[in-house]
Amino acid sequence: MKVLIVVPREKNSENINYSYLFPLGLAYISSALKSAGHNVHCFNLNHYSGAADLLINNHLAANKYDFICTGGLSTSYNQIKSIVDSVHSIKDSPKLILGGGIISSEPELMFNAFNPDYVVIGEGEETIVELLSYLQNDRNIESVAGIGYRDDNGKIVFNKSRKNIVDLDSIPYPDFEGFEFNKYLDHMKPSDQSFYDLFDNPRVYPLICSRSCPFLCTFCFHPLGNKYRQRSVDSVMRELKMMVEKYKINVIAIYDELFSNDRKWLYDFCGEIKKFIKELSWECKWSCQMRIDVVDDDMLKTMKNSGCYMLSYGFESYSSKVIKSMKKHITPEQIDCAIKLTLKNNLSLQANFIFGDILETSSTAEETLNYWRKNSDAGIMLAFINPYPGTHIYQYCVEKGLIKDKLDFIQNHIFDILNLTDNMTDNQFFKLWFDLHKARLKYRTYGVIKSLKKEKEKTFIISVVCPHCKMVVEYKNYHISSDMFFDLTVHCRNCRRRFFIVSHLYRIVLAFMVICYEIIPNGMKIWTYNLFQKKLKSFVKQYVFKSIDK
Repeated sequence: MKVLIVVPREKNSENINYSYLFPLGLAYISSALKSAGHNVHCFNLNHYSGAADLLINNHLAANKYDFICTGGLSTSYNQIKSIVDSVHSIKDSPKLILGGGIISSEPELMFNAFNPDYVVIGEGEETIVELLSYLQNDRNIESVAGIGYRDDNGKIVFNKSRKNIVDLDSIPYPDFEGFEFNKYLDHMKPSDQSFYDLFDNPRVYPLICSRSCPFLCTFCFHPLGNKYRQRSVDSVMRELKMMVEKYKINVIAIYDELFSNDRKWLYDFCGEIKKFIKELSWECKWSCQMRIDVVDDDMLKTMKNSGCYMLSYGFESYSSKVIKSMKKHITPEQIDCAIKLTLKNNLSLQANFIFGDILETSSTAEETLNYWRKNSDAGIMLAFINPYPGTHIYQYCVEKGLIKDKLDFIQNHIFDILNLTDNMTDNQFFKLWFDLHKARLKYRTYGVIKSLKKEKEKTFIISVVCPHCKMVVEYKNYHISSDMFFDLTVHCRNCRRRFFIVSHLYRIVLAFMVICYEIIPNGMKIWTYNLFQKKLKSFVKQYVFKSIDK
């Protein structure tokens, strides 16, 4: 079978964009299909300018395929819909197969919205290979687990669920070739993602060592099932030895929801990757996501010595009541310990406090915010909880009537901030919203710019004094839309701690906004916020400095 895998754009834009997170799930689907003997081609829309429908129509006019595969998360609904609509608009188009978290979280809703020929629910490698085998041999697909389709009467049918793949070592390594991975790496900039700023020319390799997570936090959805499984260290290292040297990788980004639930596995991995990195002729580092209830000083020292440079944690709240409601199974004391140990070992810390849980109150929110203010130099980010499809809080919002139309929510409001709390009035929630915004403006840690030099169009060399260790740090190859009006998040290349770099004009505007939030009534706060976010920023870029970032 001849198959085309289409990568949706990360942004709703018709412009070329290389600052996206690589779609590792589609790369695994490609490798599974190729291993089964199928003729697989890929079309990465992020790398091409123009309307998606024209790009796809032109590609299909020049190439014939039996099947088109695409998919992603619920947050990419509109980008996936543009691909689906383009395929449907073509007479005698190839059969369409959709998968990913967007399908697994709401199978029937998405089937009706997209009207594909087939959907794959859950892990896709074994499912899609079996589906194509049955179709190729004209066999009845009723026995193919993990798929959905329409029967001869037009009724949507979902077969029985497919069991999780137990032996992850049996899955072929992800296929990157057709996705223009080298082009992606060649255009990568340290400003593309917050964890890319380790090098001036990052070349980041996405790696999966395990699948799913044994915990069921209320705001999380596990597209690959709820059973945690881990690859062997040997399998992971064989992949790295092949791919790191092939693509000259200098940053290994481990995408696991939970990196190593097994302490012995972690120490074995650290030993092996340390030896491997030492043999390379260039510097290479790695990062991962961990739970705070397992870390200790010896573990972090071992990880640091093996090349780890950043740890991402799920803090979420400093209130015991809210943490319990979220089913996090951690304590505020463990949060405090993890911060101290991570910074002590000169590891970058990535973590968030997310507000607005079902049991959040003004008191619990203030408890978390007070802790954040006292520890703002740790670089913890502030945000609100989002009810993504498939999560417990999403279902809660549907039942409570906060989400009245699920498709409209996914299509148009998935990033909206909802008051889903049981005990906060809308006015109290509104006040919390502004308290968080004011805290970000007032307490985050800023570096002092020493110099800013243009390398080429919208690319700069920034020299800045780290506010933590006071060292002068230089960052090259940074994309900045306007050298007069910008806001960057960086990590010090010496002490590895997070801080912010803003232009002088941006700093003046921030100071003005802090004063406004202190003295003006809430109604005026809405006006000033909208002015800054939607009007002033656009005006400054477009009309004053003639430098819109498209």
